[in-house]
Amino acid sequence: MVKLICTDIDGTLLNKERAVDERTIQMFKQLNKSIPIVLASSRMPKALWHIQQTLNIENQPLICYNGALTLSSGAAFGPEKVISSVTIAGEKVQAMLKMAQLHNLHISIFQNNTWLASAIDFYAERETNNTRVRPDGLLTDFSAEALAAFVANGAHKVMVMGKAELLDLIEKELRAEAELAVWRSKDVYLEITPPTNKSQGLTTLLNQLPQFAGIGWENVMAFGDGYNDLELLQEAKFGIAVGNGVQELKDVAHAITKPNIEHGVAEYLAEFFNLE
Repeated sequence: MVKLICTDIDGTLLNKERAVDERTIQMFKQLNKSIPIVLASSRMPKALWHIQQTLNIENQPLICYNGALTLSSGAAFGPEKVISSVTIAGEKVQAMLKMAQLHNLHISIFQNNTWLASAIDFYAERETNNTRVRPDGLLTDFSAEALAAFVANGAHKVMVMGKAELLDLIEKELRAEAELAVWRSKDVYLEITPPTNKSQGLTTLLNQLPQFAGIGWENVMAFGDGYNDLELLQEAKFGIAVGNGVQELKDVAHAITKPNIEHGVAEYLAEFFNLE
């Protein structure tokens, strides 16, 4: 029996306009209200709030930064909502900053619910367009001492963006680090988090939130499209890959639904739960 639904966002739940379409909204409205809906993403918390609001699930937990930060609910951020937090060590963040500066690459640092960018450039504007969130500030606004103090606290995610051939070199170097998870979300996007994943994030929520007592992985339905959804779909009894997903994900999925631009999540929910 499905008692919880966990879904990825970009490339899975959202359409090509990076929005939740009306068909999907209607299917979620028809779901049994006792089934919690958990959004699991590499995004920062406030980049998920408008999606929660659209689906009327603002009181539900969030898995952010691929499991590096889990929150008890959305709508606002506060330390009391943090269930678990794992960060990239400050010295590693500092090394990435120097590497990006050396190669003249864009770098963004995400810490809790704060996004600091190296510049408001093409890459920052593109990320803003995708997530509906703007940087909270620029790294260049800080004095050397203040930036060092900020970086010392670590980061939940670092994004390095620029020419693909330069990112190839940086990716190879960073992948040698045992304490990092590194992946390419686009040819020009390199994303780095602690070595966590969405499956670990959901396990934390299942084990620590009282409202999830009695819910195990045998009761979880999960949706995804990318490499960072692999562990989540493997762990869930009902792991569903959207049709546009990577082949490695489809190979381990319980089932494959239509692509995200054809309401894949909504169509699977409609069939599975016999919704209208």
